[in-house]
Amino acid sequence: MTPPRTALAEVLARSRYLLFDFDGPICGIFSGLPAPTIAAHLRDLVTAEGVKITGVAATSGDPFDVLRYAATISPDLTQTVADGLRAVELRAVEVADATPHARQVIEAAHNDGRAIAAVSNNSRQAVARYLTTAGLAPLFTAIIGRTEPDPRLLKPDPHLIGQAVKELSAAPADCVLIGDSLSDIEAAHNAGTPSIGYANKPGKLERFTTVGADAVITDMAELIPHLTRRQPATD
Repeated sequence: MTPPRTALAEVLARSRYLLFDFDGPICGIFSGLPAPTIAAHLRDLVTAEGVKITGVAATSGDPFDVLRYAATISPDLTQTVADGLRAVELRAVEVADATPHARQVIEAAHNDGRAIAAVSNNSRQAVARYLTTAGLAPLFTAIIGRTEPDPRLLKPDPHLIGQAVKELSAAPADCVLIGDSLSDIEAAHNAGTPSIGYANKPGKLERFTTVGADAVITDMAELIPHLTRRQPATD
């Protein structure tokens, strides 16, 4: 059973702060430079250090699987892979496709007086570069992304959401995270923050519902009508 349509209006009415995952809700970071190509590049960095890759990371098309594998080997290898991932992310954002209606959503939220943050497992530098190039950076109060090589600090861990909440001087319950992955929804739950699942691929709607997303959308445009209906804040 999916969340009722009223859930979206209710969760946005309660939320004074909007937290956007980057890859998915804002853009497809690897749409121009495919994730499997990046994962293969990171594997080359690992094997160049004389390390054999085993398990999921040996064939995965997810660059973060390679980073997680490196973290099981040594801090030095983790740093090498994290640096390599950041470098390709900085290239990827230059050719990334914008998510349909993302700009309109961000502008509507800003015009409604809501504070906005990006909360991403991607490197902070890459997120900031994309938002700056797109002319959206001035609309964001906080840009939170990966700055440490340790993958344990990434979503679904609540660490990044906690950083955003702190920078916004907010309470977790007054925020809502909009994300397109299970790790986003789980991170929000772990942080005590409501979540909206962006089901941009088949099957996600059911999965988001199963893990307890407060609301689910299939198009970012669904947010826009509710971004001028926020209940007045009370202190």
